[in-house]
Amino acid sequence: MKAFKLAAGCALAAVALGLAGCGSTQHDPVNPPQPFVFPGQTPDPGMVQTAPTPGLPTAPVPITPIAVNPNQIPQPTPPPTAAILSAGDLVRISFSDLPPPGIQPLDIRIPPDGKITLPYNITVFAVGKTVNQLQEEIRNAYVPSLFVRLTVTIRPEDRFYYVGGEVRAPARQPYMGEITVLRAIDSVGGFTDFANRRKIELRRATGEIIKVDWKKASKNPRLDPPVYPNDQITVHRRW
Repeated sequence: MKAFKLAAGCALAAVALGLAGCGSTQHDPVNPPQPFVFPGQTPDPGMVQTAPTPGLPTAPVPITPIAVNPNQIPQPTPPPTAAILSAGDLVRISFSDLPPPGIQPLDIRIPPDGKITLPYNITVFAVGKTVNQLQEEIRNAYVPSLFVRLTVTIRPEDRFYYVGGEVRAPARQPYMGEITVLRAIDSVGGFTDFANRRKIELRRATGEIIKVDWKKASKNPRLDPPVYPNDQITVHRRW
């Protein structure tokens, strides 16, 4: 009888030990919410938790903010060159919100020096400005020194340049921005076989005439003058 009780007691003790062992076993989750850094492992930039140390609470690792370089911030795109006024442009300037008799609208072609003269001996520099910038500058020149209120409206005419003579496709070309004589000739197909490349004439809208030698200008860009709106390029014939 005593032997039976001893055997039963041992069996119960074994079962209790087995259950206790199963209850104390803990398994880490297969996909922990945050990765751990194990000894000898370099932490990734996105890690915020280190490997747990027995007996110590796990503390998050602070993430150092990345400094932003102001020079790398995208800047507003400047207006295209075609929106900038240049020498040779023909503009119509209108004045409104004035007491009678007011100021009559003016048609002004911007001269090479870029300065335009307005009524009451007002002079402003127009080249390199947008239409809105020039309107604001003209208004500031009149208000409040001469008028209490004034609205200025500027309407530029369509802008073209002309290439003719001994070129493959003589035509009027839209002025889309900065361009030189040689590039303007290329825009109409280049020279014909009868072209005198050393006798190119650039006639400004202001009446100025500039002689261009293709051979010299192709070697020295300073001898390749810029073309402005309403300029006319003529390539003479070789005799």
